[in-house]
Amino acid sequence: MKRSVTVVLLVVAIVFVLALAGCAKPTAVTAPPPVETPPVTSIQPGDFVAATWTDGNFWHAKVLAVTGDNVEVQFVDDQSKLTVPVADVRAIEKKTWAVGDSVLAVWTVGRFYPGTITAVSGSTYTVKWDDGSSPTPVTADKIVDAK
Repeated sequence: MKRSVTVVLLVVAIVFVLALAGCAKPTAVTAPPPVETPPVTSIQPGDFVAATWTDGNFWHAKVLAVTGDNVEVQFVDDQSKLTVPVADVRAIEKKTWAVGDSVLAVWTVGRFYPGTITAVSGSTYTVKWDDGSSPTPVTADKIVDAK
């Protein structure tokens, strides 16, 4: 009798374990959501950039200091100084532009205007201005991405 009770208990235990295993629903393993990190800026004192002035337009400027989320700049045209959020500064990248690229480029005194690259000659680019002004050559050190 002891043996039959042991066998029955063993069978019940096995059935119970199998039943639990069959009842468990598999769960999908998902990666945790990505952690957003603030953009890393490579802007350094001495760099030339496009920075917004109080008129809301981008102007050619030299970086004087970078402190946290702010950049102190000195505008090339009139030497005025202003501290602006890093989000209002566009680095002048050392890159090769291509015909068809939409850019912001310095037109005359130091203000950046939107246009499209229409020709390339070394590090000089012909920019067709969005406002219809005659296309003019602009050197790479006065062009930023239009984004």
